[in-house]
Amino acid sequence: MKSYEYFIKTERKYIDFLNKIFEAYEGVGIVRTLNADAGEIKIISIDTYREDIYNIISDLKEYGVVLEITKEGFWGGEL
Repeated sequence: MKSYEYFIKTERKYIDFLNKIFEAYEGVGIVRTLNADAGEIKIISIDTYREDIYNIISDLKEYGVVLEITKEGFWGGEL
């Protein structure tokens, strides 16, 4: 099991909502805001939750939340 991270571009208005969604999924991922004005966040998780993260993101998109994974990979060690 290795740590994995997703860099996500969204709209500023969705950042708090996304944080609350991932908090509700207890342990699936931690949201970190990189640049609120630019809508850049990072979700840190573990590689075994990759499918869960994709499913959550897909569901959110279906409900009209604008977000896109811009980069992903094994965690670089920075919060």
